[in-house]
Amino acid sequence: MRIIDTDYIIQNMRDENAFVLRCEELFHDKISTTSAKIITARDKGTRIVCLTGPSGSGKTTTAMRIRDYLLNLGVPVIMISMDNFFLPARKRPKDLLDWESPLCVDIDRLIDSLKRLSEGESVEMPTFDFTTSDYGPIYTEQGSKDAVIIAEGIHMLNPLIFSKLEGAAVGIYAAPRTRVLTKEEKVIHPQTLRIARRMLRDYNGRGRTLRQTVEKAEEVNEGEEKYIIPYRTNASIHIDTFHDYEPCILAQHLMSLPSFGEDLTDDFIQTHDLQDLIKLVQTIPRLTTKYVPLDSVLREFVGGSKYKY
Repeated sequence: MRIIDTDYIIQNMRDENAFVLRCEELFHDKISTTSAKIITARDKGTRIVCLTGPSGSGKTTTAMRIRDYLLNLGVPVIMISMDNFFLPARKRPKDLLDWESPLCVDIDRLIDSLKRLSEGESVEMPTFDFTTSDYGPIYTEQGSKDAVIIAEGIHMLNPLIFSKLEGAAVGIYAAPRTRVLTKEEKVIHPQTLRIARRMLRDYNGRGRTLRQTVEKAEEVNEGEEKYIIPYRTNASIHIDTFHDYEPCILAQHLMSLPSFGEDLTDDFIQTHDLQDLIKLVQTIPRLTTKYVPLDSVLREFVGGSKYKY
Protein backbone atom coordinates (compact mmCIF):
# COMPACT_ATOMS: atom_id res chain seq x y z
CA MET A 1 0.00 0.00 0.00
CA ARG A 2 1.38 3.40 -1.03
CA ILE A 3 0.48 6.65 0.76
CA ILE A 4 1.30 10.23 -0.22
CA ASP A 5 0.33 13.36 1.69
CA THR A 6 -1.04 16.68 0.51
CA ASP A 7 2.16 18.52 1.55
CA TYR A 8 4.02 16.43 -1.03
CA ILE A 9 1.46 17.34 -3.70
CA ILE A 10 1.50 21.04 -2.82
CA GLN A 11 5.29 21.17 -2.89
CA ASN A 12 5.45 19.52 -6.31
CA MET A 13 2.74 21.77 -7.72
CA ARG A 14 5.23 24.66 -7.55
CA ASP A 15 6.39 23.40 -10.95
CA GLU A 16 3.18 22.03 -12.44
CA ASN A 17 4.59 21.03 -15.81
CA ALA A 18 7.51 19.09 -14.33
CA PHE A 19 5.18 17.39 -11.83
CA VAL A 20 2.79 16.20 -14.53
CA LEU A 21 5.59 15.02 -16.81
CA ARG A 22 7.27 13.11 -14.00
CA CYS A 23 4.02 11.35 -13.05
CA GLU A 24 3.27 10.49 -16.67
CA GLU A 25 6.79 9.13 -17.19
CA LEU A 26 6.32 6.86 -14.18
CA PHE A 27 3.09 5.52 -15.64
CA HIS A 28 4.77 5.04 -19.02
CA ASP A 29 7.38 2.91 -17.22
CA LYS A 30 4.54 0.74 -15.85
CA ILE A 31 3.20 0.28 -19.38
CA SER A 32 6.68 -0.59 -20.63
CA THR A 33 7.28 -3.14 -17.86
CA THR A 34 3.85 -4.70 -18.38
CA SER A 35 4.38 -4.93 -22.14
CA ALA A 36 7.71 -6.70 -21.62
CA LYS A 37 5.97 -9.30 -19.44
CA ILE A 38 3.24 -9.76 -22.06
CA ILE A 39 5.84 -10.33 -24.78
CA THR A 40 7.61 -12.88 -22.59
CA ALA A 41 4.31 -14.71 -22.03
CA ARG A 42 3.51 -14.54 -25.75
CA ASP A 43 6.85 -16.11 -26.63
CA LYS A 44 5.93 -19.00 -24.33
CA GLY A 45 2.54 -19.46 -26.00
CA THR A 46 0.31 -17.38 -23.70
CA ARG A 47 -1.19 -14.78 -26.01
CA ILE A 48 -4.48 -13.75 -24.34
CA VAL A 49 -4.39 -10.87 -21.86
CA CYS A 50 -7.33 -10.55 -19.47
CA LEU A 51 -7.30 -7.00 -18.10
CA THR A 52 -9.73 -5.88 -15.45
CA GLY A 53 -10.33 -3.30 -12.78
CA PRO A 54 -13.33 -1.73 -11.02
CA SER A 55 -15.39 1.14 -12.42
CA GLY A 56 -13.33 4.33 -12.66
CA SER A 57 -10.03 2.44 -12.59
CA GLY A 58 -8.77 3.67 -15.96
CA LYS A 59 -8.55 0.12 -17.28
CA THR A 60 -9.74 1.04 -20.79
CA THR A 61 -7.04 3.67 -21.31
CA THR A 62 -4.48 1.34 -19.73
CA ALA A 63 -5.43 -1.39 -22.21
CA MET A 64 -5.12 1.05 -25.12
CA ARG A 65 -1.73 2.29 -23.88
CA ILE A 66 -0.47 -1.31 -23.72
CA ARG A 67 -1.83 -1.95 -27.21
CA ASP A 68 -0.08 1.12 -28.62
CA TYR A 69 3.20 0.21 -26.92
CA LEU A 70 3.13 -3.33 -28.31
CA LEU A 71 2.22 -2.11 -31.81
CA ASN A 72 5.17 0.29 -31.73
CA LEU A 73 7.39 -2.74 -31.09
CA GLY A 74 5.89 -4.51 -34.07
CA VAL A 75 3.77 -6.91 -32.02
CA PRO A 76 0.32 -7.44 -33.62
CA VAL A 77 -2.55 -6.79 -31.21
CA ILE A 78 -6.27 -7.54 -31.24
CA MET A 79 -8.42 -5.57 -28.76
CA ILE A 80 -11.65 -7.02 -27.41
CA SER A 81 -14.08 -5.28 -25.03
CA MET A 82 -16.07 -7.55 -22.73
CA ASP A 83 -18.77 -4.84 -22.71
CA ASN A 84 -19.78 -5.87 -26.24
CA PHE A 85 -20.68 -9.33 -24.92
CA PHE A 86 -23.32 -8.12 -22.46
CA LEU A 87 -26.67 -9.80 -22.92
CA PRO A 88 -29.75 -7.67 -23.61
CA ALA A 89 -32.15 -7.71 -20.66
CA ARG A 90 -34.56 -9.97 -22.54
CA LYS A 91 -31.87 -12.65 -22.85
CA ARG A 92 -30.67 -12.62 -19.25
CA PRO A 93 -31.91 -15.22 -16.75
CA LYS A 94 -35.36 -14.14 -15.59
CA ASP A 95 -34.47 -14.57 -11.93
CA LEU A 96 -31.26 -12.50 -12.29
CA LEU A 97 -31.86 -9.20 -10.49
CA ASP A 98 -28.21 -8.27 -9.91
CA TRP A 99 -27.07 -6.46 -13.06
CA GLU A 100 -23.49 -6.33 -11.77
CA SER A 101 -23.29 -10.12 -12.05
CA PRO A 102 -21.02 -11.80 -14.63
CA LEU A 103 -24.10 -13.79 -15.65
CA CYS A 104 -25.15 -10.67 -17.55
CA VAL A 105 -22.34 -11.52 -20.00
CA ASP A 106 -22.59 -14.02 -22.85
CA ILE A 107 -19.67 -15.98 -21.41
CA ASP A 108 -19.76 -18.88 -23.85
CA ARG A 109 -19.64 -16.57 -26.86
CA LEU A 110 -16.83 -14.52 -25.31
CA ILE A 111 -14.66 -17.57 -24.60
CA ASP A 112 -15.38 -19.07 -28.02
CA SER A 113 -14.48 -15.79 -29.76
CA LEU A 114 -11.19 -15.46 -27.86
CA LYS A 115 -10.13 -19.02 -28.62
CA ARG A 116 -11.04 -18.81 -32.30
CA LEU A 117 -9.26 -15.47 -32.71
CA SER A 118 -6.14 -16.94 -31.10
CA GLU A 119 -6.30 -19.78 -33.64
CA GLY A 120 -6.31 -17.31 -36.52
CA GLU A 121 -9.98 -17.61 -37.46
CA SER A 122 -12.21 -14.82 -38.73
CA VAL A 123 -14.92 -14.20 -36.14
CA GLU A 124 -18.21 -12.28 -36.24
CA MET A 125 -18.11 -10.04 -33.18
CA PRO A 126 -21.04 -8.44 -31.36
CA THR A 127 -21.37 -4.87 -30.17
CA PHE A 128 -23.62 -3.63 -27.38
CA ASP A 129 -25.53 -0.35 -27.34
CA PHE A 130 -25.87 0.84 -23.75
CA THR A 131 -28.35 3.55 -24.70
CA THR A 132 -30.85 0.91 -25.90
CA SER A 133 -29.52 -1.97 -23.76
CA ASP A 134 -29.52 -4.09 -26.87
CA TYR A 135 -27.19 -5.50 -29.51
CA GLY A 136 -25.54 -3.13 -31.94
CA PRO A 137 -24.02 -3.87 -35.37
CA ILE A 138 -22.00 -7.04 -35.97
CA TYR A 139 -18.42 -6.66 -37.21
CA THR A 140 -15.80 -9.15 -38.38
CA GLU A 141 -12.47 -9.50 -36.56
CA GLN A 142 -9.63 -11.36 -38.22
CA GLY A 143 -7.75 -13.55 -35.78
CA SER A 144 -4.02 -14.26 -35.77
CA LYS A 145 -1.78 -16.97 -34.37
CA ASP A 146 0.90 -14.31 -33.76
CA ALA A 147 -1.17 -11.55 -32.15
CA VAL A 148 -1.55 -10.65 -28.51
CA ILE A 149 -5.29 -10.54 -27.76
CA ILE A 150 -6.17 -7.98 -25.08
CA ALA A 151 -9.62 -8.62 -23.58
CA GLU A 152 -10.66 -5.79 -21.27
CA GLY A 153 -13.65 -5.78 -18.92
CA ILE A 154 -14.76 -5.87 -15.31
CA HIS A 155 -15.26 -9.66 -15.15
CA MET A 156 -12.25 -10.87 -17.13
CA LEU A 157 -10.56 -12.33 -14.00
CA ASN A 158 -13.73 -13.94 -12.70
CA PRO A 159 -13.30 -17.75 -12.60
CA LEU A 160 -16.40 -18.15 -14.79
CA ILE A 161 -14.25 -16.65 -17.56
CA PHE A 162 -10.60 -16.80 -16.52
CA SER A 163 -10.57 -20.47 -15.50
CA LYS A 164 -11.78 -21.42 -18.98
CA LEU A 165 -8.69 -19.73 -20.41
CA GLU A 166 -6.30 -21.27 -17.88
CA GLY A 167 -2.85 -21.67 -19.36
CA ALA A 168 -3.72 -19.49 -22.34
CA ALA A 169 -4.13 -16.14 -20.58
CA VAL A 170 -2.22 -13.72 -18.36
CA GLY A 171 -4.20 -11.57 -15.92
CA ILE A 172 -3.75 -7.84 -15.30
CA TYR A 173 -5.48 -5.87 -12.54
CA ALA A 174 -5.45 -2.10 -13.11
CA ALA A 175 -6.80 0.30 -10.49
CA PRO A 176 -5.72 3.24 -8.36
CA ARG A 177 -4.05 1.82 -5.25
CA THR A 178 -2.41 4.93 -3.70
CA ARG A 179 -3.95 6.60 -0.64
CA VAL A 180 -3.85 10.38 -0.04
CA LEU A 181 -3.27 11.61 3.51
CA THR A 182 -4.78 15.04 4.20
CA LYS A 183 -3.51 17.73 6.58
CA GLU A 184 -6.17 16.55 9.05
CA GLU A 185 -4.67 13.05 8.82
CA LYS A 186 -7.71 11.72 6.99
CA VAL A 187 -7.03 9.01 4.43
CA ILE A 188 -8.65 9.33 1.01
CA HIS A 189 -8.99 5.75 -0.22
CA PRO A 190 -8.80 4.67 -3.88
CA GLN A 191 -12.51 3.81 -3.91
CA THR A 192 -13.30 7.44 -2.99
CA LEU A 193 -10.94 8.78 -5.65
CA ARG A 194 -12.67 6.58 -8.21
CA ILE A 195 -15.98 8.19 -7.27
CA ALA A 196 -14.47 11.59 -8.11
CA ARG A 197 -13.24 10.23 -11.44
CA ARG A 198 -16.66 8.80 -12.24
CA MET A 199 -18.51 11.97 -11.28
CA LEU A 200 -16.60 13.84 -14.00
CA ARG A 201 -16.82 11.05 -16.58
CA ASP A 202 -20.55 10.49 -16.09
CA TYR A 203 -21.39 14.20 -15.99
CA ASN A 204 -19.52 14.98 -19.21
CA GLY A 205 -20.11 11.78 -21.15
CA ARG A 206 -23.19 10.02 -19.82
CA GLY A 207 -25.56 12.82 -18.89
CA ARG A 208 -25.68 12.00 -15.18
CA THR A 209 -25.74 14.50 -12.36
CA LEU A 210 -23.04 14.31 -9.71
CA ARG A 211 -25.69 13.20 -7.25
CA GLN A 212 -26.82 10.35 -9.51
CA THR A 213 -23.25 9.08 -9.90
CA VAL A 214 -22.67 9.06 -6.14
CA GLU A 215 -25.93 7.20 -5.51
CA LYS A 216 -25.20 4.69 -8.27
CA ALA A 217 -21.69 4.19 -6.89
CA GLU A 218 -23.03 2.51 -3.78
CA GLU A 219 -24.71 -0.17 -5.89
CA VAL A 220 -21.66 -0.54 -8.14
CA ASN A 221 -19.34 -0.82 -5.15
CA GLU A 222 -21.35 -3.75 -3.81
CA GLY A 223 -20.89 -5.51 -7.14
CA GLU A 224 -17.16 -4.81 -7.09
CA GLU A 225 -16.80 -6.30 -3.62
CA LYS A 226 -18.67 -9.39 -4.76
CA TYR A 227 -17.48 -9.96 -8.32
CA ILE A 228 -14.22 -8.08 -9.01
CA ILE A 229 -11.99 -7.49 -6.01
CA PRO A 230 -12.00 -11.13 -4.75
CA TYR A 231 -10.48 -12.29 -8.05
CA ARG A 232 -7.68 -9.75 -8.42
CA THR A 233 -5.38 -12.47 -7.08
CA ASN A 234 -5.80 -14.15 -10.48
CA ALA A 235 -3.70 -11.32 -11.91
CA SER A 236 0.03 -11.82 -12.18
CA ILE A 237 0.46 -8.13 -13.09
CA HIS A 238 -0.88 -5.24 -11.01
CA ILE A 239 -0.88 -1.62 -12.23
CA ASP A 240 -1.55 1.33 -9.92
CA THR A 241 -3.33 3.83 -12.20
CA PHE A 242 -3.18 6.69 -9.68
CA HIS A 243 -1.18 9.76 -10.75
CA ASP A 244 0.22 11.92 -7.95
CA TYR A 245 -1.05 15.15 -9.54
CA GLU A 246 -4.50 13.61 -9.91
CA PRO A 247 -6.25 15.36 -6.97
CA CYS A 248 -5.28 18.72 -8.47
CA ILE A 249 -6.87 18.14 -11.87
CA LEU A 250 -9.93 16.45 -10.37
CA ALA A 251 -10.33 19.50 -8.13
CA GLN A 252 -10.04 21.86 -11.11
CA HIS A 253 -12.76 20.11 -13.09
CA LEU A 254 -15.14 19.26 -10.25
CA MET A 255 -15.05 22.76 -8.77
CA SER A 256 -15.67 24.32 -12.19
CA LEU A 257 -18.94 22.43 -12.73
CA PRO A 258 -21.96 24.77 -12.41
CA SER A 259 -23.91 22.10 -10.53
CA PHE A 260 -21.18 21.27 -8.01
CA GLY A 261 -22.70 23.19 -5.10
CA GLU A 262 -26.28 22.45 -6.14
CA ASP A 263 -25.81 18.68 -6.38
CA LEU A 264 -23.39 18.18 -3.52
CA THR A 265 -25.14 19.92 -0.66
CA ASP A 266 -23.79 19.67 2.89
CA ASP A 267 -26.49 17.17 3.86
CA PHE A 268 -25.85 15.02 0.79
CA ILE A 269 -22.08 15.06 1.37
CA GLN A 270 -22.51 13.97 4.99
CA THR A 271 -25.08 11.29 4.15
CA HIS A 272 -22.72 9.70 1.61
CA ASP A 273 -19.55 10.20 3.67
CA LEU A 274 -17.84 12.48 1.15
CA GLN A 275 -16.64 15.13 3.60
CA ASP A 276 -12.94 14.33 3.28
CA LEU A 277 -13.02 14.11 -0.52
CA ILE A 278 -14.89 17.41 -0.89
CA LYS A 279 -12.56 19.19 1.52
CA LEU A 280 -9.59 17.85 -0.44
CA VAL A 281 -10.84 19.15 -3.81
CA GLN A 282 -11.77 22.48 -2.22
CA THR A 283 -8.32 23.07 -0.71
CA ILE A 284 -5.76 21.35 -2.98
CA PRO A 285 -4.05 23.49 -5.68
CA ARG A 286 -5.87 23.23 -9.02
CA LEU A 287 -4.29 22.12 -12.27
CA THR A 288 -5.50 23.04 -15.75
CA THR A 289 -6.00 20.35 -18.38
CA LYS A 290 -3.46 21.79 -20.83
CA TYR A 291 -0.63 20.10 -18.94
CA VAL A 292 -2.08 16.60 -19.29
CA PRO A 293 -1.01 14.43 -22.27
CA LEU A 294 -3.77 13.37 -24.66
CA ASP A 295 -3.15 9.68 -23.92
CA SER A 296 -3.16 10.06 -20.13
CA VAL A 297 -5.38 7.79 -18.05
CA LEU A 298 -6.87 10.91 -16.48
CA ARG A 299 -8.16 12.07 -19.88
CA GLU A 300 -10.62 9.20 -19.64
CA PHE A 301 -12.33 11.23 -16.91
CA VAL A 302 -11.58 14.92 -17.49
CA GLY A 303 -12.02 14.72 -21.28
CA GLY A 304 -9.88 15.54 -24.28
CA SER A 305 -8.43 12.05 -24.74
CA LYS A 306 -6.97 10.90 -28.05
CA TYR A 307 -8.88 7.65 -27.52
CA LYS A 308 -12.55 6.94 -28.14
CA TYR A 309 -14.43 5.19 -25.35
